[in-house]
Amino acid sequence: MAGGAAAATALLVGSAGSAQAATAENYWNVAYGQLYVSAWECNTYVTSCSWYTKVQLRNNGGRIMDRITNTTKIYANGISASVTISKDQVSATLTGNQTSIGKVTWTKYVSNLVELSGKATPSWTTIGITTEACLTGNGPGSYGDVSAKCAKIGLW
Repeated sequence: MAGGAAAATALLVGSAGSAQAATAENYWNVAYGQLYVSAWECNTYVTSCSWYTKVQLRNNGGRIMDRITNTTKIYANGISASVTISKDQVSATLTGNQTSIGKVTWTKYVSNLVELSGKATPSWTTIGITTEACLTGNGPGSYGDVSAKCAKIGLW
């Protein structure tokens, strides 16, 4: 897999007063297009924090992934920190909470885009969250498996 780029920026998101947010994105040029991964999260919160992730095949010349998976992990950072996460898409599967990680995975077949979003509610000992999105899948036709391509934002 050739080429790569990464970016992390802070931006202002408007809604009922402005809240600050952070994003990260990565992309990799491959023979059949460009694999793109992005992660977004709030970076200031009182009791909960919204998150959004996206994995995509773009600039693909009409090719479609045989299988594309978005695996999102939410980490709680702090001493004895924990996090509970909720998901917005009914098709996404919540695979469990550990002491500091919540994970959501969604796989689509014959598709180029998987988006996930939800809300993280960290414990009071949490000083911040980290959001990580990873794309895996199977490229169009005979291109084969795609190893994990990830973007991560937050404290780590």
